[in-house]
Amino acid sequence: MCAKVTSIGLKGMEGYRVNVEVRAFVGADSFRIVGLPDAAVKESKERIIAALQSLGYPLSGEKIIINLSPAEQKKSGPMFDFSMAISVLQSLNELDDNIPEDAGFIGALSLDGTIMPVEGMLPAVLAAKKVGIHKLYMPYDKRLPRLELPELEILYVSSM
Repeated sequence: MCAKVTSIGLKGMEGYRVNVEVRAFVGADSFRIVGLPDAAVKESKERIIAALQSLGYPLSGEKIIINLSPAEQKKSGPMFDFSMAISVLQSLNELDDNIPEDAGFIGALSLDGTIMPVEGMLPAVLAAKKVGIHKLYMPYDKRLPRLELPELEILYVSSM
């Protein structure tokens, strides 16, 4: 199954929509991220596999391809971990609920599935509102005030 969720990328202080598309196939174990990922995004693979395995979702026997678009825009940092993990679970039919198109996910993953803040959370939240996201799932960052923006519901999460 092909799954798609939304995240936010940053280019300096400017944010932009990133579509996180995942396709899972039965096959030899494989996990690949495409769409101009930097080293931190490539390392997401290890964090996602470890976090999902610790939560009871082993990925053995699965070939997983993650596409971060727009493909021509370089992606940096661990901000996409949470969105990629959610999309992997969705592609494996492990989520009971559908994810609305206007929902977004940002945050880094620890190896046990904890969602952690990342650099650039405030510009990412502002960009989420700008690109039409109405529900944003993100970790609480004690360095930032609790954010409340009109037409953007922020749901603070601590783990997968």
